[in-house]
This record gives sequence, structure tokens and C-alpha cells, in this order.
Amino acid sequence: MSGPGRPSNFGELLRAWRERALLTQEELGRRAGLDPRTLRRWESGASARPHGSSLRRVAEILELDADEATVLAAVARGAVPPAPVVLPDRPHQLPPAASHFVGRGEELAELLAHAAPGRSVIAVEGMAGVGKTAFAVQAGRLLAADFPDGQLFVDLHGFSDRTRPVGPAEALARLIRALNVPSDELPVDVEECAGLFRSLVAGRRLLLVYDNVGTVDQVAPLLPATGACQVITTSRHTLAGLNRDATLRLDILSRSEAAELFVRASETTGAPDSALLTEAVELCGRLPLALRIAAARLRSRPSWRLADLVGRLREQRAAVLDRQDDQTPGVSAALDLSYAALDEATRRAYRLVGLAPGPDLDAAAAAALLGSGLGTADAALENLQDLHLLDEDPPGRYRLHDLTRTHAARRGRADDTAVERTAALTRLLQHHCAWASAAMDLAHPYTRSRRPVPPYAVSPSWTAEQATSWLDDRLPNLLAGARTAAELGLHRQVVDLAAIVQRQLIMRHRIAEADVLNRLALRAAEVLGDRAAAAGAHRDLGRVRRHQLDFGAAARQFEDALSLAVAERLTLVEIDARIELASMVQYGAAAVDPDEHFTRALRLAEEAGDELGLLESHYLIAHARLGRGAYRSAADHFDQTLTLAGRVGHRSGQVDALIGRGRAEARLGLLDSAVDAFRRAVVLARREDLPVGELAALASLADAVRRSGDPSSALDCYRDALAVAQRTGNQNWQYESLLGLGRACVDLGAGGPAVEHFRQARRLAERVPVRADLVRVEDGLGDACAVLGDRTPARRHWRAALALLTDLGVDHTDDPETNRESLTGKLAAAGS
Repeated sequence: MSGPGRPSNFGELLRAWRERALLTQEELGRRAGLDPRTLRRWESGASARPHGSSLRRVAEILELDADEATVLAAVARGAVPPAPVVLPDRPHQLPPAASHFVGRGEELAELLAHAAPGRSVIAVEGMAGVGKTAFAVQAGRLLAADFPDGQLFVDLHGFSDRTRPVGPAEALARLIRALNVPSDELPVDVEECAGLFRSLVAGRRLLLVYDNVGTVDQVAPLLPATGACQVITTSRHTLAGLNRDATLRLDILSRSEAAELFVRASETTGAPDSALLTEAVELCGRLPLALRIAAARLRSRPSWRLADLVGRLREQRAAVLDRQDDQTPGVSAALDLSYAALDEATRRAYRLVGLAPGPDLDAAAAAALLGSGLGTADAALENLQDLHLLDEDPPGRYRLHDLTRTHAARRGRADDTAVERTAALTRLLQHHCAWASAAMDLAHPYTRSRRPVPPYAVSPSWTAEQATSWLDDRLPNLLAGARTAAELGLHRQVVDLAAIVQRQLIMRHRIAEADVLNRLALRAAEVLGDRAAAAGAHRDLGRVRRHQLDFGAAARQFEDALSLAVAERLTLVEIDARIELASMVQYGAAAVDPDEHFTRALRLAEEAGDELGLLESHYLIAHARLGRGAYRSAADHFDQTLTLAGRVGHRSGQVDALIGRGRAEARLGLLDSAVDAFRRAVVLARREDLPVGELAALASLADAVRRSGDPSSALDCYRDALAVAQRTGNQNWQYESLLGLGRACVDLGAGGPAVEHFRQARRLAERVPVRADLVRVEDGLGDACAVLGDRTPARRHWRAALALLTDLGVDHTDDPETNRESLTGKLAAAGS
């Protein structure tokens, strides 16, 4: 799949425009006179694309304008559209409407009445299988026009057997990414994420549907602070403590509504026997899920009469009631009936699909579970979908209702041995490892030397962007698979999965998930007695701790990694550990000689021909030289970093090297060359969708413009950078932008605004233990007070900056404008 908002093929484009029109495949098929299965195959790419009158009918129903219809026709022919197709920048995440939705008129009217301006949370409650999700989606579609900024939908999996409940951190990350904030700009802290989310939705009219809420704690951080948004929650429980404006309790369908749903779903012709119809819906408990399953069973057996179905439902319900452990006997009876009628191959597929950890799976994953070919798995999935035992959304991705998953798992425990179930899960985990490794080869080719060899090779025909999208989409399944592997003692799969996807998790700033996965990997490595895997896990955990700003813990992990690497002669881990440990010195977290570690890492990388180790060594050595004032040497190392990054396809490394080189040249007085480097970095970062690199390049460009003697132009650059940093919640670049704004105001003689900018920067700097940032703020505040003529507070701030430098044991910061010499000069000039 291509990046968000940019469909790259006919199936993606058709689905995107169908969802924009708020139509299901069934609704579009009915209006266009097409079989919904045909539409499903078009969208998944499983069959030939349409042409002629069919395509024109679809375009008319989707209300495409002339340009859009031309693009759709061109893509259907296999032609490349003249420009990227950019769809509206509004999320439309509501799932497809339930087929044959009936009834609930009074409840819908009540919900719509409560969804008035100033109302914010409506809680929908009801027993399992009663149709809460279908009701919330139906209500959402009716409300969509009143919330023009889009609809967000998150299944929190509060009641799933095989899928871990979605915590607030993960849910917030999904919501924020859906609002076009890149993953690498998400705050680490849950409260900060919640604050960013509230800021993003403030003033926007969004519909937020939170499905399957297990606890109040799951959903409370996801609530907006204003009444412009509408929240709908669904839960089996009464969520005491949830600040809601209305509560709707869904009961089972009325007898007439249940009968209508059954007749429509079974496609019964003629007038069915009313007594038999009443008994059928009562045996299903008048629950929509059970009714759809039973109706699909009757529809798939043309030789059956309604009496045949009722007789079998009686038998199955009696058996369920005998178990005395089932709270939804109507659903279980319908499921047992459908299961009994399946052929053995499809029964096995149903049982094994129920084992799959994670929210969904595709045909390739199902083939791995079954140990079959792709065609066999695809046919089994479609058969199960036709019987309403699976749902498909989006095209090609299948998921089970929680009750269906529980039933499938129960049948699996009864009909498959533990050995068979473990073997199926092992195949699935090997599939995950193989495909994730192939995706990483395309998305992050430079990490290949740091990843284990996959169990077998696959070669998807993806672009790097499509590989990244695949990883983002499948990460919930990969992480759920790792947890299941840990529970089953499949320790090798845990270790391999963690090592394969580590870089992707870090690059997408999915730090909480990386934390969990790497802790699982470390425990698995220790159980296996695999010291090499343990060394790698310590290194990766150190990187997680660094991103969590726990520099002391990060340094301890890197020390453990280095100790194991030296003992076991693990050259690549030793290179990484030495580089990372040396980088901890700037945070006061490691008492080592950084030069010694950088030099040793560089030498080891040269001897091993390790291009990634060479790249990272040169980059960090360049930064160390920059901090010491060895600007020419720093520029040379940044040049070598740039060359290596281009050679191995490390795009973010290229951006970082350009920025570093520009900074070195700026300090050498080569401002024109520096500005050119920064502009190249901005262009590359935008082209490769690297927003953090773009922010760094923009701020550096602003610095260079200011130092060239144009503080007014610099103010505009800093404001642009600050706006992006605030929108994305990136506190580091908020700090840098505010510091730059303060300095530009000092240059312009505007002491009052400068003081305010520096004070805002200090509030940010005090949140993280990087004392060098406080040195720069105190220096800036002294300059602002001096502009205002307040010499006493100016001296106090400069002295505070000097004291902080002394505590750090250094004479300068990475910032050339703040060092001991300049501070003592200012104090002397101020008459101290």
C-alpha cells in the first residue's frame, strides 16, 4: 500500500473514493448492478479491472468529477496518472456498514438527538453479539455530515481472547498518526501524547468512535477537551466513572426486527412459516451476530427448508445449554451449526485462523497457519466470510468477531492437539519473520547486517514506501505474535522478531512497543542461553531508554552490551555499543573517554568492512569535533558520513550529514555554503517524508540567516519551525525554535519579547535532564536583560550559565554562541 492519502493503484483508489462516499461494497454493488464479490476482488487486486459501462456507472455513483473520473479510467487501464492522486486530508475510518442492518430506529433517534453541539460523549452498552459496533457505525454514518473534519475509529479490543487490549499510549498514537502527525514526532509520555491529541482536535468537528472499551482507563485519555467533537463508545460494561452526556443500552432485537434481519440475510423467497421463523430467531437469541450466521448457513444450503435449519438449531442450542458455561447460547448454537456443516478442510482453517494473534490476517498469513498454498488459504477465507464467520476490512484483511474467535479457539482445543496448534503458530511466526525481513530490506537496507537471517526468503515487488507501509500496518500483528511466542516458549521467534523490526519501531517512534518487544527478547535470549542475542537485546534496549530520555539506564544497557560483545567477540555489537556509550557522555550518564570508544569503533568498522558502523562512527565523531571547535575536521567527517549514507541508502543519515556539514561550515564562516547545505537538507527531508530532519534543517537555516546579519528574516524561519514543532508535539525543536526566536529578538533590540521566548524555552528545557540546554537559556536571558538595561539580572543569568558549565565539567556547549569565554567576557563588560 502506498502512503496515506496517495493511492497508487486501481484497487486502492476505488476503495478510497468509495469510503469517501460512505458506501459499503454491498451498497455500491447494488446501485451499480454489480456483485459485491466482484467489487471486493477489484479492490484487492485479485481480478481484472473494469472498463466501459461498469466503470462509468461506478464513477457516477461515487459522484466523481470529470478529472477524478479521468484518473480512475487511466489507472483502470494500467496507465500512470498525470500527477499523484491526493485525496481529502480528512480521516474516514468508519468500517463498512453491517449488511442488512435493520431496526434500532428508536435508539438511533435518541443518539442523534443527544449528538447536539456542546455534547461530547455518548456511551453505547449491551451484551456481546447484540450489535453495538454495527449500531455505532450506522450512527456514525448518519452523523458524518455534521462532522466535516472526518471520522476516527479505534477498536480497543477490551474483550478479545487472542488480542491484547489496546492501551492509551497505542490508541493515542494511532489517532495522532491518523491526523497526519508522523510517528517519529510523537511524544514518549502518555500525558504529553494526550495533550497533543487534545490540541490537534481542538476546534475541529471530528467524530470519534471507540469500540469495545474494556475499562474507563482505556478511553479517558482519548477524550477531547472541547465539545466540537463527538465521541461514541461501545462496551459490554457500564463504564462507571466515564464522563458521558448520554447512555444508550442496546437490548436484543424485537421479534419483528429479528425476523426481518433473518429473512433479508437468508434471502428467503416467499412468505416463511411464521411459527418456524419465530422459533428460528428465538433460538438465535434475537442477536444480530447469531441471526446473520444462521441465515448464511440457510442461504448456503439451497436444499434446506427453514424447518431443517430450525431442527439443527434446536439440537445445537440444547448442547450449548448442557455446557452451562456460555452466556450467549444463541450465538454459540449458530456457530456450532455453521461449523458442523463445514467440510473438514474449512473447519481446520476456521480453528487455526482463530489462533492467530493480532487484530487481523491476510491470505499469506493464513496460508502459513494452514501450511497450504495461497490459493487454498484464499478460498477458505472467502468461504468463511460468505458464512459470516469472518469480516473483511480493508480488502484482503480478515478479522473475527470476539465471540467467533472464542468459539474457534474452543473448537481448536477440542479438535487439534497442542502440538498441532503450536506448529501452526510457529509457521505463522516464521512467516512474520520472513516478510518483515523482506520489508526491512527495502525500507531500511542499511540495517541488513544487524538483523538475523530469516527462516526463508521472500521477494515482494514493493517500493520502499510500500514496504514501510506494510510494516506500519502489520506491526500490531507482529507484536501480538511476539507476545504469543513468549507465552508458548517459542523463544527463538521472539528474539528474531525483535531484532528484525527494532529499527522500524525506533524510526517510527513507537517507543513503548519497542520497550515491550525488546524486554521480551532479552528474557528469551537469557532462557536460550544465547549470549549474542542477549548482547543485541541489551544494545536495543539501551536505544529505547535513550529515546525515553532515561540516559542513566541507557548507559547501563550499553555497558552490558559491550561487556558481552567483547567476551563473545561480537564485532558489530561491540561497534554499536562503543558508539552509543560514548554518546552518553554528553548527558553526564557515562564516565568513559568518548574519543577512545569512537576511535576503537571506527577501527573495528574499517577492519570488518561494516558500512553502517563506519557511517555512525564518522557521524558521531563529527559531532564530537564540532563540539570542541575542530570545525574543519568535523566537516570532513560529515562528508564521509554523507557519502556512506548515500551508498547504503540511509536517507535520514544523508539529511543529518548535510545539516552537520552546514553547521560546521557556518562556524568556519562559510555562510553561503552552509545555507546551501541546509536548503539541500530541507529538500531531501521533504522528498523522503522525514519531518524531524526537515525541522532540524529549517532551524539550522534560520540560525545561519540570523548570523549572516538578517534577524528579521530569521524570525520568519523560526516561527515556521516553531509552528511545525508545536503541531507535531516535538518538544526538542520547540525549544530550539524558541531559543532562536529569543536570540533574533535580542539582535533586533526587542528585549521584552526575547525574555518571554527564553522563558518558554526554559520551561521546556527543565523537563529533560540535558543541562547544556539550560546553559544556553540562561545565557540568552542574560542577553535579553542586557538589552533592556537590567544589568543585575543579566549578570545573575550569566553566572548561572557559568555554574552549570562548571557542573558539567566543560567549557562550552554544542552551540558556538554559548561557552565559558563568551560568558566571562559578557560579565567583564557588564562591570562584574
